[in-house]
Amino acid sequence: MEGSLQGYSKVVVSGKRQPDIESVVSALHPFSSGLEADGYSLQVGLADGEGLCVEIVAGPEACEDCLIPKEMFTQMIVSTLDSKGLAFERVTLVYPNDRN
Repeated sequence: MEGSLQGYSKVVVSGKRQPDIESVVSALHPFSSGLEADGYSLQVGLADGEGLCVEIVAGPEACEDCLIPKEMFTQMIVSTLDSKGLAFERVTLVYPNDRN
């Protein structure tokens, strides 16, 4: 199932029955505007009912120096999700240069 939600260019859900993707997107929405201002978009994917993948996608005008350290951003995401009751066994953050 694919679709667009406010502030996100794409949401991908795969696997078995998953937590409510709209709740995850809503919880992560505060990160979206800052990323968009720097030329990035946020993609969220749920897999296997246990894990969450958050991917930061660089647009053509993305500011490479604007992303905070990956470990720090991962902790911010985990903390935000936990505070909303959306704890995952595994949260993977993928930065643009991770695909190279």
